[in-house]
Amino acid sequence: MGWYAVFYREWLTMYKKIGRLGHVFSSIIAPFIYLFAFGFGLGGRVDVPGGYLPFLAGGIVAITIMLNAFQQTANSISVGKMYYHVFQSVVLSPVRPFEVMLGIVMAGVVRGLFFGGLIFLMAWLVFDAGHLTLSIFIGGVLGSFCFGALGCIVGLLVKMPDDVAFVNNFFIMPMTFFGGSFFPVENLPQSIQYVVMLFPVGALNRLMRSPVFTPDLFWEASLLLTLGLVFLAIAVAVYRRYNE
Repeated sequence: MGWYAVFYREWLTMYKKIGRLGHVFSSIIAPFIYLFAFGFGLGGRVDVPGGYLPFLAGGIVAITIMLNAFQQTANSISVGKMYYHVFQSVVLSPVRPFEVMLGIVMAGVVRGLFFGGLIFLMAWLVFDAGHLTLSIFIGGVLGSFCFGALGCIVGLLVKMPDDVAFVNNFFIMPMTFFGGSFFPVENLPQSIQYVVMLFPVGALNRLMRSPVFTPDLFWEASLLLTLGLVFLAIAVAVYRRYNE
């Protein structure tokens, strides 16, 4: 149960932040503005089955899950290394590398689901957009796991916490806008669509928007799970070489 000890340590830190209203508000205000501005500004101009607002709501929830899971693990490790030096205590502990990374990733899963759930609830209450389905739940868990594991790799590799923003700006944000969160990927050129199909946020978007979990969505779920396991394995390998 070494992973749980690491997870509990991460959870206590995260709980203190979530307990501050300002932290919660700052984490959900941008997704809510996106939902409000794009939903009413482009709602009548983008033609998608079922209406643009439910389509957009699924994409905004996916973005929220991605960003919060990624930032939780990446910032926890990078800040813990450089500023508070608490990560070194984890390195010196007898907990195995796999369990350390798993515990940190699970904290990312919790944060991704928490803030993604808040945006989903707001979209449902304010805009009556979407209902909770098995597909959304599976997508939320696997998406949080995938991006949480990716955040671990970034957190271990960066030299300074500010470098996380570089990865966010040049990888996460472009994937956000080209992954089908704000408009159907069918609007993109055919050659780009094939690339977008491999984006984990694209798979997450499709799971978020499906009313039922059908066999057609096994590709999306398998992609997120496979990438999450690969990212976790890489994070464990990098952690084994960590010697600061």
